[in-house]
Amino acid sequence: MDSAIGLTRGNLIGSNAILSYLRMEYSSYTAIVHPGKGEKPHVGQVRFNIGEQFARLSFFAPAEELDNRPLLALLDHLAWECGNRHALRLIAEIDEDDPCFEAFRQAGFMVYARQRIWKIPASQQDTRNNEDNPWVTLNAASQHALQNLYHVIVPPLVQGAEAMDKRPVHGLGYTQNGELMAFVEVIHGPLGVFLLPVVHPNLRQPALLLEKLINQLPALFGRPVYLAVREYQSWLNSAAESLHGEPSQQKVLMVKHLARQQRVGVTQTLRKVLENHGAEPSAPIIQHSKTKE
Repeated sequence: MDSAIGLTRGNLIGSNAILSYLRMEYSSYTAIVHPGKGEKPHVGQVRFNIGEQFARLSFFAPAEELDNRPLLALLDHLAWECGNRHALRLIAEIDEDDPCFEAFRQAGFMVYARQRIWKIPASQQDTRNNEDNPWVTLNAASQHALQNLYHVIVPPLVQGAEAMDKRPVHGLGYTQNGELMAFVEVIHGPLGVFLLPVVHPNLRQPALLLEKLINQLPALFGRPVYLAVREYQSWLNSAAESLHGEPSQQKVLMVKHLARQQRVGVTQTLRKVLENHGAEPSAPIIQHSKTKE
């Protein structure tokens, strides 16, 4: 196929993509839709990680001449297969001005966030001052603090799509005055290291702390670092720029929920019960007895 591929995540023909088929915790599914005689087939792939409630759209092709009708059929089929594999959501990442945006909307996808990826050059790594690095690896005992930070900073739309508190995450945390102020999920790959931060706005000197974080990353071997800055944490863009980062085009993060939402009745709280409960007459507690004359 001589057409370009709309790569949404990862490397299609890299060594990691080939070796991933040997990983027990990893699974992928590829589908092909034939629009008609003489037309190019449409191809798409989704991937899954054990422990996650969602699947990711890896790529679709051909990117430059996709027709809405076969693309809708392709997305519907991929969503069906994700549901058969017990995924609750399907996540996709496309450029904000991608002509396929409306097709994704018609296929049931909704925007839950926007982000920009900053490519930090590997030359920023300097291992001379690692001994005083404030970032520490979070363990199981830190999960409660991580969940508190996550629910305070991350908007509900993002929580409903990615649910970091319901999947295993690996990364580093920064504590200030005994309180977790920042967490960065670290994902290693053959072409670089991907960082997804959750940072409290009261964090001081974010550029310096991000530089120290990059210094602590082990064995980069010249690989660049990719920092994802979500729109609800836009103050980190200036920090990434101070690290000589190169910004990508703004991306749109979209999700399709594969499970039907259903309202569930919730028992009224005690305060609500007390507010709605009116005073009712009752029999007197103290009873008088007659003495025999």
